[in-house]
Amino acid sequence: MVKTKTISFLKYNRFEFGKQVVSQFVVFECKWLFSIIFFYFHKSTESQDRFHTHAFNAWSVKLFGEYDEHILDDETTGEYHIVRRKKILVYFPRDSYHRIANSNGCMTILFSGPWKKYWKEYVNGEIIDYTWGREK
Repeated sequence: MVKTKTISFLKYNRFEFGKQVVSQFVVFECKWLFSIIFFYFHKSTESQDRFHTHAFNAWSVKLFGEYDEHILDDETTGEYHIVRRKKILVYFPRDSYHRIANSNGCMTILFSGPWKKYWKEYVNGEIIDYTWGREK
């Protein structure tokens, strides 16, 4: 396993975003080039506790399972709509807020492009800006 602030290779992570548990296996990540990462969204009827954007544009390939994706429509009101992830191939633009919910145990592989220097989370009506390494 190799991990620096900008490069990771064969690294496992486990995250809890509220009551939604996510396992991540980084095959390769070089933030100024591209990334290949497997995600497993553990079975849960709950949603992640925050909306987030990404520092990159990405394509996601669903290997099995489904989840609901909550897509934030308005940063002021917090209004969002829900799409059930049934499609095998989905594009995620870097500036689109979303969160995962109601997973029946879903595995995806994400192919991302180069990272920009920042990304955002929307938590309880507040926007938080981050840079690499989740630094505010």
